[in-house]
Amino acid sequence: MKKTLSTNPMLRVAIILEEGRLGGPQIYVLNLAKALSGLVDILIIMPNDNSIDFQRMCLEQDIPFLTAPLTKITKKLLPSLKFLCFSAWEIFKLVTLFNKGNYNLIYACGGSWQFKGAIAGKLAGIPVIWHLNDTYMPVFLRRCFALLSGLATAYAYASERTKAYYRPYVKTDRFEYTIPAPVDTRRFDPEITPAPDPLLDELEGKLVIGTVANPSPVKDLETFLKMAGKLQKSASASLAFVIIGQIYNTQQHYFSNLKRLSADLNLEVYWAGSRQDVVPLLSRFDVYVCSSKAESSPISVWEAMSMAKPIVSTDVGDVPIYVRNDENGFIVPVGDADQLAVRVQQLLEDEPMRKRFGTRSRLIAQENLDISICGEKHLEAYQQLHAHDQNS
Repeated sequence: MKKTLSTNPMLRVAIILEEGRLGGPQIYVLNLAKALSGLVDILIIMPNDNSIDFQRMCLEQDIPFLTAPLTKITKKLLPSLKFLCFSAWEIFKLVTLFNKGNYNLIYACGGSWQFKGAIAGKLAGIPVIWHLNDTYMPVFLRRCFALLSGLATAYAYASERTKAYYRPYVKTDRFEYTIPAPVDTRRFDPEITPAPDPLLDELEGKLVIGTVANPSPVKDLETFLKMAGKLQKSASASLAFVIIGQIYNTQQHYFSNLKRLSADLNLEVYWAGSRQDVVPLLSRFDVYVCSSKAESSPISVWEAMSMAKPIVSTDVGDVPIYVRNDENGFIVPVGDADQLAVRVQQLLEDEPMRKRFGTRSRLIAQENLDISICGEKHLEAYQQLHAHDQNS
């Protein structure tokens, strides 16, 4: 971070997430708060529900946060009724909170469907940055976003593909920033001896192909498993397939289907579940695979790159900008298990290539995706918007 930036008056920024469940957006916010520590006075606002893990990580990293009664859009009837009944009251409470906190900016994170922070910020008369971080949203929610997009003073896109996706729906006279999700390259460092993990003993002597993904259709773990089945059939060495990710109650049916598929393919898959620290298992991966149908700026891929891993990924989000064919990995078409298997096999058979690609992955992560770079870009955006607000 440039020291000269810290000479500016410290801004007060409220970052609001309407989803408390720990995932990419929550890790993104934690990294951002860590990068801006001492430069921006940040408060993270999160829902009371499903945020225990998120709260724990804030406490561990000494990041200020506050919980609020925030309902969310869902397909389930009762939560949807709560959302309809309580949203107006929740927005009113946020307006009161924003005014009492004397905030300079509201940063509405989590995607286009999380709009209460944007509404409350507008009602409170505070500039709003709306962070957009996906490349797929149902038509109904896209239309809702189009109606509300004028609430934002600025848009922060997590990727160029997200920017292209939402451009038809946003106001063209707003400030725009494209800032990829950050990774803490000092924490995700292959030179640091990782903490112990009980699964490491079972992986001893095996080539490990892994991914970090909560089981959900968008992560397309079916394609990952089909790839694994093809690799296992032709393997000359002992292989291990590891999937790290929390299995939530809402995903149990999908997870059961994945387990049936792995049984049909006669695969032994290590379902590692949630890990407070993924570094120990990441350190054992020989190849990292992203099989997603859609992404924007996937932190899990950036973390694997920072850990000096070669990457094989589907063509999603801005991954092709940072994972470059024949340089630090390979990009294949979405849903193509055959090509995933071919490219992973190529890396498994060539250890010098794996090491060369891994070294390049870490360098790309350090030069483009480190939290210091993300923090600097956000600080510059905050200062620009604050100056504009003061002069308008």
